[in-house]
Amino acid sequence: MDKGEYQYHQMTYKQAVEHCKYWADQIRRDGLDLLTTDYGAAIGVSDQLAYPLEMQTWINSREYPLLYKVCVYSVTVDNDHTDRVSWKKLLELIDRLANITNSNYCA
Repeated sequence: MDKGEYQYHQMTYKQAVEHCKYWADQIRRDGLDLLTTDYGAAIGVSDQLAYPLEMQTWINSREYPLLYKVCVYSVTVDNDHTDRVSWKKLLELIDRLANITNSNYCA
């Protein structure tokens, strides 16, 4: 088998931002009280956000510093669902990312 057959689907920047926005909405819908206390609920959300981002080979701290920070915090909450401060920071970063992206696409 060809080595490329095992590569995870690579999103565009815009798709990655939309992915983040979608999961931020899910986090808000479920609520931090639930996600920081219910492992089953938290893993369903955090893993679906974090794993696809981790698989994006093009995301790096130099070219996409804000998206890279979103990746770091998504992995942080995926590893420790009880970390409420990191969940809040993750939402804040995704909001900033969405606002920057929206203003760039409107220009």
